[in-house]
Amino acid sequence: MTKPTPPTSGDIIGANLMALHTRLQLAEQTAGGAIIALAARNQNLAIGHLLDLDRLLPECDALYRTIIMLHRSGDNGLTQGGAA
Repeated sequence: MTKPTPPTSGDIIGANLMALHTRLQLAEQTAGGAIIALAARNQNLAIGHLLDLDRLLPECDALYRTIIMLHRSGDNGLTQGGAA
């Protein structure tokens, strides 16, 4: 029976980066929807789209800060994996 390999810091950073990328894409789509609504002279709908950013942007910020913290933490008990 083999022991499971613990994740490297690069693995963890990669997973957070993928989550950040997904949320940033969703934020871009949300802003695009607002632009389309405003071009159709529907300001209320445009603002309605933007309200979704109240949730998305803090999530993006938290993921970004986590990625940077993991990178800067150096030897945090995880295997580094790759060049620093």
